[in-house]
Amino acid sequence: MQRIILACVAVVAMACKGADGATGPAGPTGPTGPQGQTGQQGPQGPQGPQGLPGPAGAAGTPHVFTALVGSTGAAATTLPAAAGLNPNQPPAMACYVGNPTLFPGVWLSVAGTPGTVGAFCGAVFGGTWGASMSQAPAGWTAVFVVVY
Repeated sequence: MQRIILACVAVVAMACKGADGATGPAGPTGPTGPQGQTGQQGPQGPQGPQGLPGPAGAAGTPHVFTALVGSTGAAATTLPAAAGLNPNQPPAMACYVGNPTLFPGVWLSVAGTPGTVGAFCGAVFGGTWGASMSQAPAGWTAVFVVVY
């Protein structure tokens, strides 16, 4: 009986030993597989929060005045008293010059800095406000957009 028990212990001991011995290091990573199919688009997300209010615009309404540029390169128009009567508070104004015959739909913005080259524009007070442009091309149209 002791021989049978000894034989069983020997068989069990041999069965626990791995067939190839200790495990070796892992091999290199294989190549990436093919790209799978694109899934369905998900549902639309919830609406985002209300944005901040924008900056306040200039008070008033835009009014457009035009004048033909004379042979001296000057154009001017008198603004109504509603544009303001305070010489220290000019109305908001933008100036443009263009030639609708030669360049339809093209209006060039005119800045307010006098110089020896190029047109300039400004607001002038003499009891009421006026808009003037100097050094512009003769025969072109001056446009003054005034907000009051």
